[in-house]
Amino acid sequence: MMLGFFYPSASVSFLPSEAFKMPKIFNYAKVRASLASVGSGTTTPYQTTFNYTPSLTSPGLVNPGVLANPNLKPLRTTTFEVGVETKMLNSRLGFDIALYTGETKNQILSRRLDQSSGYSAAIFNLGRVNNKGIEIALNGTPVKTSKSFSWTVFATFSANKNVIKEVDSAVVLRTGPTGGGQIVANVGGSMGDLYGRGYLRAPDGQIVYDAATGFAKLAPDVVYLGNTIPKWRTSMGHTFKYKQLSLNVLFDAQYGAVAYSLSNYKLSEQGKNTATLPGRYNGIIGNGVIQNADGSYRPNNVVASDIDNYYRSHFGIDNAEGNTFSTDFIKFREANLDYTFSQKVASKLGVQRLSVGVYGRNLFIWTKWPIFDPEFGTLAGTDIVQGFETAQFPSTRTFGFNLTIGL
Repeated sequence: MMLGFFYPSASVSFLPSEAFKMPKIFNYAKVRASLASVGSGTTTPYQTTFNYTPSLTSPGLVNPGVLANPNLKPLRTTTFEVGVETKMLNSRLGFDIALYTGETKNQILSRRLDQSSGYSAAIFNLGRVNNKGIEIALNGTPVKTSKSFSWTVFATFSANKNVIKEVDSAVVLRTGPTGGGQIVANVGGSMGDLYGRGYLRAPDGQIVYDAATGFAKLAPDVVYLGNTIPKWRTSMGHTFKYKQLSLNVLFDAQYGAVAYSLSNYKLSEQGKNTATLPGRYNGIIGNGVIQNADGSYRPNNVVASDIDNYYRSHFGIDNAEGNTFSTDFIKFREANLDYTFSQKVASKLGVQRLSVGVYGRNLFIWTKWPIFDPEFGTLAGTDIVQGFETAQFPSTRTFGFNLTIGL
């Protein structure tokens, strides 16, 4: 049986800087537009037919854990993009801006199933998802002197918003380790929406506490905790050059996402987190309200003396919201200091180019994420999962020395 796929694309560009006489400030100007359709049938085999899989513990074959879908369709994404690119001030300043909108149909995903069905997940096509976004790249040379000194800057910014337009029903794409945490796809929502057990709150958003114990109360159902995909990402790099010496530094950041931390839950449950220090000797009054018998609310004034269970009500196994934090960060991603020897010195050594340098990566991070690094990736089988940090290892700070020889 032969299958055929047709994914057309078209693009057009125009150079106003060559077609018209533009102000002298502009050295180059280009506008472009493109319409493209791309697709994928997934790289994972046997998603449309039942098959046995090799056992990892004993000789033989076992039933598959994922339910195949004989009606699976290939993913298709259609994107329209427009952009502008310019260079100005004798190419001392340039920028590239792109706006795009796209629609993805039949995205191939797996949904969680009740284990009693004999399968842990089922392959399915997600109906329709719309994406809109912007990408900006800037570069410039603020300083360039005749004494062999220059300072160049480059920066990038990207933002994306996606909305699920069609899906047959709310779909649980991934479940977390505790607290009922789950990634859910629902009409009107976005890919990466995180739900889980959370606080019972008053109409004004304050946490409701138990009038007898002073513990935080939990809502009867899962609540929306945020989205695990950043709203935007940005980066900025600087290059300083003086004669043969060069210094490069790179910073980047992300904003607008959240994730659940299993490590925070475990450390808090065991009293190893500094957030659990208040109240250990004299009790504590939680910041929130208590619901009165008539349905009204009053400020919480109940002293919780059972500190262990008080903090379990906030950070325990049942409360996903208490262990969900922002993954916003600013990173000092990289720095390089290099010295390039003159051509005269390189020639004497029998080479065309010779440079030495030192570098460092993951040098520092500014973040409110409680455990090591918010830019984590949790392995689940062969997938790297966003949204659930489980027993994260510290990220690595690297220092090194490099020697470059051009023959």
